[in-house]
Amino acid sequence: MKLVNSSEFTAVFNNKKRLSSENLFLYYCPNEIGKNRLGFIVPKRIEKLAVRRNYMRRSLREIFKNIFNSNYNYSFDFIVSIKKTFYKEDFYALKAQVDKLFLKLPQ
Repeated sequence: MKLVNSSEFTAVFNNKKRLSSENLFLYYCPNEIGKNRLGFIVPKRIEKLAVRRNYMRRSLREIFKNIFNSNYNYSFDFIVSIKKTFYKEDFYALKAQVDKLFLKLPQ
């Protein structure tokens, strides 16, 4: 599932829990739905080309899908905000960053 409207994004931002890595910020908040939800923020000031912004969203969605399909059984709302651009050659480094962030999440 994904976060769609601004009230859902605001609820996560108001929780004020954030983890960061080299390329991204991960905001998170527990929810009562029983499923993980995901939202993305990829600003134009970071990457001008829409093709690359969409690639960043797609690659992150794939990374998170693999994490959620594994043995991860908590229900959180996540917002991923990009702070530094990346492209195809950085995919595995980004995957390692996201894995490290998930190890820091409260259990």
